[in-house]
Amino acid sequence: MSRPNTFRVLIFPVLMLSVVMMTACSGSVEEQTLFNKYFLSSKISDNLTLSNIATVAFNPTVDGQMVSFSITLVGPDQIVPLTLRAGAEEVRKAVAAESEFTKSKKTFQDANDAAIERILKAEAKNQKLGGKDLEIQKAWTKWRDDAKAMSQKVSAAKKQGNENRSTVEISLTDSRNPVDVTAYDGEMTSKEVTIEGRVKPPTGETVTKTYVFTMQRATLKNVNGKDKIGQWVITGRKEAGK
Repeated sequence: MSRPNTFRVLIFPVLMLSVVMMTACSGSVEEQTLFNKYFLSSKISDNLTLSNIATVAFNPTVDGQMVSFSITLVGPDQIVPLTLRAGAEEVRKAVAAESEFTKSKKTFQDANDAAIERILKAEAKNQKLGGKDLEIQKAWTKWRDDAKAMSQKVSAAKKQGNENRSTVEISLTDSRNPVDVTAYDGEMTSKEVTIEGRVKPPTGETVTKTYVFTMQRATLKNVNGKDKIGQWVITGRKEAGK
């Protein structure tokens, strides 16, 4: 005999509530699957898989092996704009300026080649110069100082322009349809995931530890007419309370 409809009506909300409570305590299936893969790959030193899902390791020879774990808390999403496109433009400008500067510096050097050679020899022997050579030495010193400053400016632009680039590229890895991540605007979503696990250290007994992991996912805007949403990547780890 089939159960009455009234029973189905009563039990459905209870089941739904159970599912919601389970998700709230243990994270989504997506998060659970990612960390299962992460800890297993760490355990067997599968660096190829790890390179596609994380930028931080859980080294079994240092951190131990995660025997079992549960996700106890998932923090809210934090979203910030990506600066890769603007950063790439700043790098292009800095490199172009350095190229023009280098041409001008070489023109001066070629026009004063003999004098600069004498200056370098005198500087190596800590000798003082006078007359025309002294004037050229002052000018050449400024060229050298400016070249150093220009190089530092380019390095700083590249460092700032490439911030988060490795994470973005991992998040959006697609060998079939590769994307230049510096060609688009976008955003980075981050959240913290707290995990309680039983860890077998390299030596000694299994202990219970709590970790807070950072997960990030990149989204590029208007890639072939639609947003391109990347996969979650584990990018940070700290032991709770430390």
